[in-house]
Amino acid sequence: MNVGIAGTFSAINRHVFALRKMQNIRISGRWSVNGTQDKATDLNSQRKIRAEEIIEQSDALIITEKGSFYNQLAILALRKARHVFLYPSVPESLNEVYQLIKTAREANVILQCGRTGQFSMDSLRRSMHDLKDVRMIELQHVFKISGTSESAPISDIVLGDMEIIHNLIKARNTNIKAKGLSMFSTMPEIINSRLEFDNGSAVNYYCNKVGTQNEHNITIMLKGSVFRYSLINNEISGWYLNKNINQSDSPVFIENFRIEQTDHLYDDLSSFFRLIHSGPAFLSIYDSGFESFVLTDRILEKVSKTLVQLV
Repeated sequence: MNVGIAGTFSAINRHVFALRKMQNIRISGRWSVNGTQDKATDLNSQRKIRAEEIIEQSDALIITEKGSFYNQLAILALRKARHVFLYPSVPESLNEVYQLIKTAREANVILQCGRTGQFSMDSLRRSMHDLKDVRMIELQHVFKISGTSESAPISDIVLGDMEIIHNLIKARNTNIKAKGLSMFSTMPEIINSRLEFDNGSAVNYYCNKVGTQNEHNITIMLKGSVFRYSLINNEISGWYLNKNINQSDSPVFIENFRIEQTDHLYDDLSSFFRLIHSGPAFLSIYDSGFESFVLTDRILEKVSKTLVQLV
């Protein structure tokens, strides 16, 4: 299969490294765009090339960046019945997401998203009991405020965290309540929200870009156990309720261990090509990986209506 990659030089290199571990994959080209140009630079020949030429060289495309050229490339590729792998951060609106899904359905090709947050929940999932027993999740993401470097936009931060939630709760969102606070700019720097799902699960989410130290923790409450996981040092504590205890026994058994992170990029790309080889079929907005984008959009919409500005 001929696979083309479009994006920044560093992102292209990461994807090339992952693809070279796979069999029967040929990298047909690598293309990058600076700014809002209508042509990309072929990193092999250094010549300028239009989106239509890129599509003709590839059976499938990997698109890693956002911008007008990359959005146009994704739509054109789907219309030409090419499979497309991109990230939820590439579309700039829900309307673009719906257009991509509609075009993929009409062409009967695979459109799938990778994870922008760089976190794989696969190892964590294997460490816990049946995730259908999830009752509640608390996710706190705090950034140490720094005057030397600009942190990621709040939308990208929330998107990465919603990918974590989406990988742990396989259910439909039914309700979102969210509030925001800005302290230094017109954009929200603190977000507090609650998400509810149709399987009875709930999520309390807190994001703070003006903290005193970095924190990224998730607490998962299941039936009979609680897991607290640090996404910074990959350490996890499991608390298990001991129902058959004597008076002298502790009611809680505690286990501490580390989670070994897997190569999430290799896993995502492998899943993409497995879907292609199993036969082209339309994936819903939920199965495609756009659910995290939808959750992020809904949270930020609620925040925009409740934003309190202290500037």
